[in-house]
Amino acid sequence: MVAVMKDAEPFSFEGNDVGVLVVHGFTGSTQSMRYLGEGLHKRFGFSVTAPRLPGHGTSPDDMETTGYLDWVGEAERALRELAKRRKQVFVTGLSMGGALTLNLAARCSDIVGAIAPIAAPAGILSEAIADVLSLNPAPKRIPGIGSDIKAPGVKELAYEETPVACLREISVLISLTKDLLHRVVCPTLVIQSREDHIVPAANAMEIVKTIRSDDIRLLWLNNSYHVATLDNDKDLIVERVGAFFTEMAKAVPARKAA
Repeated sequence: MVAVMKDAEPFSFEGNDVGVLVVHGFTGSTQSMRYLGEGLHKRFGFSVTAPRLPGHGTSPDDMETTGYLDWVGEAERALRELAKRRKQVFVTGLSMGGALTLNLAARCSDIVGAIAPIAAPAGILSEAIADVLSLNPAPKRIPGIGSDIKAPGVKELAYEETPVACLREISVLISLTKDLLHRVVCPTLVIQSREDHIVPAANAMEIVKTIRSDDIRLLWLNNSYHVATLDNDKDLIVERVGAFFTEMAKAVPARKAA
């Protein structure tokens, strides 16, 4: 058993019959999603579940023992468990959590009623990441990518180092999810900061032009960086995601809980 850092634990809030899966990002933790999760529960009454992805919220050494199949697997497990208890299920996620949100929407369209990916990578990497992935031999670790936040004094609970082996793993996840984007047909609210130093803003347009939903909305954030769920626009995100899912709960036919 590995020790989980304080505030990196999975969390859940029981609410109404609308379930929302909330997924954190690469090398980050559930801490980055708690404000959003609590807001969706308290302000809109949703039942919220936020899993801790394998290798996250523990240590870089632990993370190196995991890969994209572990992260996808845990997100899908949490999704299916939530679907057993709620008639409607929506998904939102930050960064890699946004990529997992798109992945789940593409592969589990019978479960996912609507999605709100936030700063989700869709195949366009930063030059810095592309450079590292091209190195041979590559370093074992690079400096951490957490806390890209505009608001002063706000810190994300994320690793100070990034295992390069896991950087390769997320590149595979992003690539295969990009190949599945055309299978995303549920209503989608894409959220992206105009100034993002981790996931280039062009990814938002890549998602918008590739998915096949009849209801695609795009929210640009003007006062946040990458970790927007902790940044200056965090309340805007809660309100817009909450309102979107509320609207979809009325418009999308409810499933029979498994």
